[in-house]
Formats: sequence, structure tokens, C-alpha cells
Amino acid sequence: MLGERHLNLLNFIIEEFIETAKPVGSALAAKNRQFKVSPATIRSDMGDLEEAGLLAQLHTSGGRVPTDLAYRFYVDNLLVDFQYQLSNKCRNKIDRELSNAGDAREISHAAAKLISDISENVVISGISQEKDFFKTGISNLFDLPEFRSIDRLLNVTSFFDEFDDMFAKIERQFFSEPELSIFIGRENPMPNLRNESVMCATYELPGGLTGNLTLIGPTRMDYEKNIALIRYTTKSINKHI
Repeated sequence: MLGERHLNLLNFIIEEFIETAKPVGSALAAKNRQFKVSPATIRSDMGDLEEAGLLAQLHTSGGRVPTDLAYRFYVDNLLVDFQYQLSNKCRNKIDRELSNAGDAREISHAAAKLISDISENVVISGISQEKDFFKTGISNLFDLPEFRSIDRLLNVTSFFDEFDDMFAKIERQFFSEPELSIFIGRENPMPNLRNESVMCATYELPGGLTGNLTLIGPTRMDYEKNIALIRYTTKSINKHI
């Protein structure tokens, strides 16, 4: 049975790993003031989390990293209140650039560019009725340690390149919720994205059209920031139509 300390530790490890991409050890966690216990107790708690399938140890002497199940638990339970606030500068930029966009196509393109630039992830936006897609941000992946593996990079770039032809299938599998869907790692219905996380959203566009947006990044993505970013951008679009 996981207690409050276990959950606080899991939250700490996830957020530390999102920030640094480095496995988190018990000594580092024990230095955090919220854990008033010894490294030995932290190691024991980490073992409990590992047994629960929420942490993995890549090397015998190394720290732990979150699993896909941990990220799902984090999104569903630890981010319930979604307290992340975009900066005023960021919100003003989104509002300004969307208000300057003219028709549905320009709004769709502007939304993709904004979200990709701010999140530093891949974004594909489109107009569902017209199957008109705008893709951006593939170069963002080159700086991430996850994509030093050429096979992993090729999996994402192939999805990026083939998105237009696969959209009918993607629309059925990814856009299952009215606002925002999140697929983490092995939850992804597309085999070549089983190591990544995908966020999908739909929104209204001028002329009675429906926009769709797909964000792709590593499972280590900043979920709280990206959720806030997508929600704010789509709300801003709806304000300007």
C-alpha cells in the first residue's frame, strides 16, 4: 500500500527526471527538505514504488526513472488541479499572434508554431474537414537525449512525414475525447510512437470548421506545462473566432 510519502517521492522523482533527464538516486531525494528521513528509508520507498511498477532502475548502482505507468498516474492523480500558470509574456504572445491571424488556415498554423516553440516539442495542426496540415518542431528533438538513438528519431520522423496519409486512422485512434487526449508510451495506438507521449486536442475555427492539434514529445515531457499551453491556446482561439 502506497502512502503519502511514497506519492510525494514519486512526484519528486518524476519532476526531477523531467527537468534533468538523469536517474534520481536516494541521496538526492534525501537532501530535499520535504523528506525528513534517511537515504536508507528513501531507498526502501523507491523499492516499494519499483514493485508497484512506477519506477525502473536502469543500472544496478544507478537511480530510478519513472515508468509509463508512473507518468499516467502523475497526469491522472498528481496533476488534478493543474496549477501551472503560463507567464504573462507567454499568454500575451499567444493572444497577439492568434488575433493577428486571419482565416482558419492561418490560425491553425499560428497555433502549431506557438505551441511547438514554447513546448520545444513536435506539433502538427490541421483542419479536419480539409485535411490541411502544418507540421513544425522536428528539429526540437535533436537536442533531447532521448533522440540520440537514431531508431527512435526515425520512428518519430516517419510518423511526422506520413501523418497526412494516415490521418483518417489517426483521427479515429487519437482524437477520442472532446477536448484533450493524452497517450503515454505504450498506450499509443501507433506502433512507432510507443516510446513517446502524444497530446491531441480539437478546437473550433472560423466558418464552422474544426481544428485538430497533435503534440509529440518524449515521455519525459513537461506534462503540466504542455497541458496548460494547449488549453490556453485553444481557449484563445475560441475567443478570437
